[in-house]
Amino acid sequence: MKKSTFQPHDLSQGTQHQEIRLGVQALWSSMALVLIGLLIATPRAWAQNGDNGGTISGDLELFQNVFFLDSTILSDPIPPQYYQQLSSTDGWMNLNYRQGNLAAGIRFDLFLNSGLRNPYVVRNQQGIGFWYISHQAQRLTLRVGNFYEQFGNGITFRAYEGRGQNLDYAMFGLSGQFKINDQWQIKGFTGKQKVLFDTYAPVIKGLCLQGSMKSEHLGLNYAPGVSFVNRTLDANSMQNVVGSIENLEPSKRFVPKYNAYVGSFFQNVQWGSWNLNTEWAFKSREAVLDRNGVLENSSGIVLYTDLGYSIEGFGINIQHKHTDHFDFRVSPLEILNEGLINYIPPGARMNTYRLTSRYAPATQLVGEDALQIETVFSPSRNTQIQVNASHVQGPDRELYYQELYAEAKHKFNKQITISGGLQRVIYNQQLYEFKPGAPLVKTWTPFTELTYKINRRESLRVEFSQMSTDQDLGDWLWGLVEYNIAPRYSFSIMDMWNYGNKNPDKRNHYYTAFAALNWPGLRFTGGYVRQVQGIICTGGVCRVEPAFNGLRFSLSTNF
Repeated sequence: MKKSTFQPHDLSQGTQHQEIRLGVQALWSSMALVLIGLLIATPRAWAQNGDNGGTISGDLELFQNVFFLDSTILSDPIPPQYYQQLSSTDGWMNLNYRQGNLAAGIRFDLFLNSGLRNPYVVRNQQGIGFWYISHQAQRLTLRVGNFYEQFGNGITFRAYEGRGQNLDYAMFGLSGQFKINDQWQIKGFTGKQKVLFDTYAPVIKGLCLQGSMKSEHLGLNYAPGVSFVNRTLDANSMQNVVGSIENLEPSKRFVPKYNAYVGSFFQNVQWGSWNLNTEWAFKSREAVLDRNGVLENSSGIVLYTDLGYSIEGFGINIQHKHTDHFDFRVSPLEILNEGLINYIPPGARMNTYRLTSRYAPATQLVGEDALQIETVFSPSRNTQIQVNASHVQGPDRELYYQELYAEAKHKFNKQITISGGLQRVIYNQQLYEFKPGAPLVKTWTPFTELTYKINRRESLRVEFSQMSTDQDLGDWLWGLVEYNIAPRYSFSIMDMWNYGNKNPDKRNHYYTAFAALNWPGLRFTGGYVRQVQGIICTGGVCRVEPAFNGLRFSLSTNF
């Protein structure tokens, strides 16, 4: 397959491009000055916070890494920060202003020696990464600039941000929302998807109609909706797609289309103790990459159902998802987490303990069938039992992921709470981590947690878990001790020991020492981290992260 050459426009090359960049920067600077002027002009209004006054709010988030070279635990190849830059900084600062029906905001993004987006590419960029102005007139709200939005469950469209993985799928353009009446509203947008400080070239448009109806007599709440999204390729993207198709065998070639369309019907029904959430989405035929990275001409479908029943002391939830060729991106040649327009909910539980979350399944957009059942049972006021089973397989019934999870939690008194459980996982490492020929990873992981409240302010928490497996890196032990002084201080030490590695020279300890300070509106964390290479997932969106060794600090504040 011909490698994609599609990249965001480089505005630093050529006089014309340089003029465009300067014009954009001038626009951003002008908007920033307008916002600052508004803030300076209305200080008394902020203090009064009255009906005619403006309000200002914002937040700041900074991450600082210091890298220590230790080839015994680091990935191969070693990211360049460990022997060149030696440190990195990532930061975001939001500033929002609102007065009456007018709202505006800007966000400054900072990436210095950063490997957050790609650990093997050092990035040095800073500037205005997000800005908007919105106005509400009667039932209509209009917004220009950047925005985040979601239709239904996100299967047709979801523009969102995940800073921990440096994912930012914000849109840049025009969006609006119109309230038809108390039950129905329609929202829509047109624009381009953001990529760092630029945008992809293809244009995306969407409409969503959703309602909310209630029947007190029947005890029924019904929220239906329909969505429609269109993506139009630019000439350069189409040229790259055509080039890739021309490299195929003659029998597999096809004529690609500039436009792709997706639509869905979704609903949420609440009736007594029952809750039903469904969405059925369809995608028009277009060029998409198969599992081998080869373009094919295919339509797509997603059928998603989530059924729940809950009464006092008992709850059960059943989730089923069928996905077939529903890879919807700004361009068919984008891969991994680049250029995603939509979001498909994960098919398995999101685990929180360190070892139970080591093998997590990424959503397979090309195709998968996922079934998950979870029950929660409380035989007494102080006891809770949770059981979960999930099964994910491919279109050909190949096993992708399977998990059995059971956990019990009991509060003995006001001071002592103990929980413990067992997890069984079967994980297709060949599929999820692109390791040809790797066998299925099969693990057993018992775990336990103890929380002891020393007094009203002080508490002690201890975690312990052990993973047994004959595949991948072998057996693991995990231990954590955490001491908290509410509401301001937290200290912890932890170790992840790969004692079962088949190579005695790689039976490493992965230590972490961590401290957190919390003040009103301010949080600071810091510590030494030694982390093994692995899959990091957030809501079904996953990526492989290299091993880390060094210091990590973070600062967050809001006002």
